[in-house]
Amino acid sequence: MHAPVGRGILFAERCRRLERKIALYNEPRSRAEIERIQVERFNRIWAYCLTRVPFYRSWRSEHGLPTSIGRPSDLRHFPTLDKEVLISRSAEVFASGSTKRAYSTGGSTGQPTRFPRGQAETTDRWVNNYLGRAWWGIRPLEPQVLLWGHAHLFGSGLKGRIAQAKRATADGILNIRRLNAYDLSEPALQAHYRVIRDQNPVSLVGYTSAVFKLARYIEREGLDLGDKSQLRGVILSAETASDADLATIERVFGATALIEYGAAETGLMAMSQGEPRAIRVLWDSFVCLVSDDGSLTVTTLDDRLFPLINYAIGDCVEPTDAVDGNAFQFRSILGRRQEVVQVASAQGILDLSPILPVHILKSYPGIVGVQFRQERPDALHIYVEADHELDLDGVSSFFARELRQDHPDLRADSFTFHQVADQARTRAGKHALFLS
Repeated sequence: MHAPVGRGILFAERCRRLERKIALYNEPRSRAEIERIQVERFNRIWAYCLTRVPFYRSWRSEHGLPTSIGRPSDLRHFPTLDKEVLISRSAEVFASGSTKRAYSTGGSTGQPTRFPRGQAETTDRWVNNYLGRAWWGIRPLEPQVLLWGHAHLFGSGLKGRIAQAKRATADGILNIRRLNAYDLSEPALQAHYRVIRDQNPVSLVGYTSAVFKLARYIEREGLDLGDKSQLRGVILSAETASDADLATIERVFGATALIEYGAAETGLMAMSQGEPRAIRVLWDSFVCLVSDDGSLTVTTLDDRLFPLINYAIGDCVEPTDAVDGNAFQFRSILGRRQEVVQVASAQGILDLSPILPVHILKSYPGIVGVQFRQERPDALHIYVEADHELDLDGVSSFFARELRQDHPDLRADSFTFHQVADQARTRAGKHALFLS
């Protein structure tokens, strides 16, 4: 079979699977029906694990696990699988697959986590991506602008150049124009703006922080985006989106800002449907269990060489409809479980989700980025990037006034502001919310 013909057949099969999945989600279903489907899919996956995956045979024996479950919430009684386990037992994990083909986290907070990936799993991830986008009328091969990073993954030298050439060819076939999210200097933002202005894409996809910064630049400069009649959604991915992010992006681009939630280990897990804060879980592919403190564990239900069972993804979420922990929808992705901002009050130390201070500061005129460094529980350094020189005393007073609406005993001497020209990013190109 010639390669173009083979690719055409593969794409046609992907589209058929996508249409079947769209039909599955279009059919009204009760919670009981959905949970029954989840249980059936999990029990099939778990039977595979116990016969074909050496790690899970040991895992079951060590923890006295059942051969099946009766409801999704039963997964709460399974031991939590985390990155440390996958790293420490890597030899056993890879006993069921080659180390040459693997999922890998970025390792921005430590050693990368790796586990086997099956050759056919790319199709499931593709179908899930376009299921979420289909809810907004975004179809495969329609014009897309992608504000993204990951240039480091190509490597260097001849091998790196070949990889980049392949990526460029694939982007051309898929009708994607890829912009560099690593470079958000003013000349780069001007170039990004021109590309978006000169095209009429159906979707703009990018890191939340990068899209927000581009939107602030366009608004500050009073730039005309031209005809954006086709733009059906601005898809925010990889980073937490505050209400300030959503409002600014929608105002500038004149399209709905959509929240896309996924991870390197899983692919897309949830996507806005109907409105930005209704983030619907792809329930036939994942069981998402949320604990009382908001911590999320994920169980994969698609066919995988190495399924993830009650896996601690590392994020906290705000569910809107969880029953016995099983969530079908989130209102917000709150970010890493271990990340809190600490400031002092008259009553002691306050542990805050970083979402609140980020939301406050991004509503301040000119601020386009926020990062934190916690020196001590009563000493928080806040680094802000802005499109003009700031009066930091004014920023501090504004921040204290707004934060005192929720925490009236706040001590303003427990935080210090700094203005920076650019902000640190992780190796994967994401905005680094916390600095070491």
